[in-house]
Amino acid sequence: MAGEHEFRRVDFKRAVEQGIVERGDHLWRLDEEAADVEFWATMLADESILAIRISDQRMRHREYKVAHRPGSLRPSVAAALAMLSEPGPNDVVLDPLCGAGTILIERAHLERYQLLIGSDHDPAALAAARENIGPRYKPIELHAWDAVTLPLPDASVDRVITNLPWGIRYGSHEANRRAYPRMLAEFRRVVRPAGVIVILTGEMRLTAELIRRGHLRAHRILRVSILGAPAAIYVCGP
Repeated sequence: MAGEHEFRRVDFKRAVEQGIVERGDHLWRLDEEAADVEFWATMLADESILAIRISDQRMRHREYKVAHRPGSLRPSVAAALAMLSEPGPNDVVLDPLCGAGTILIERAHLERYQLLIGSDHDPAALAAARENIGPRYKPIELHAWDAVTLPLPDASVDRVITNLPWGIRYGSHEANRRAYPRMLAEFRRVVRPAGVIVILTGEMRLTAELIRRGHLRAHRILRVSILGAPAAIYVCGP
């Protein structure tokens, strides 16, 4: 729920549940422990949106996710980013801020690939990624690189898919203002002319400014909410 209301979230929840159960066909019953269908109700000001989740708990709680990091992406979000990259069987895929490796693993689940490359400057993140990846998803490489200075040749990868720092749990907004232009320049440098860059960030004002200044060419911008926080996915060309 967002905005001012004269009722609580739990009241809204109960009203939705009652409305579904009391449908004229009487085919629905509430089962919070083993439901076949999960509804999500959202109240934005005076607008109510009722949606059905189309993935089950296996998408939210993957078995491979044994090591977690603060701020780590949900597998469903990582899978969406990978899908938006238009994956192909010959892709060389780079996540230059790979964290626990979720994006790389979800990309591996979607389609064949030539090589997966993950990098992060945080040794703890790389350790988590190695634990989650284990002996699977080969060929894959993990490196202790900084995303502002990638030691890769020009036009050497087909897809860059990553979750940029939001300046909340890690770093700061001021640090992002310095780092974002440098990272985006590196992404454009290493991706091939026909490649795709997919980024997720909550720094929408900063990203909009960088788009206006020509640091990023976004073909699609998708507004999303990540655990209640507004964010956007940018599907870009080099």
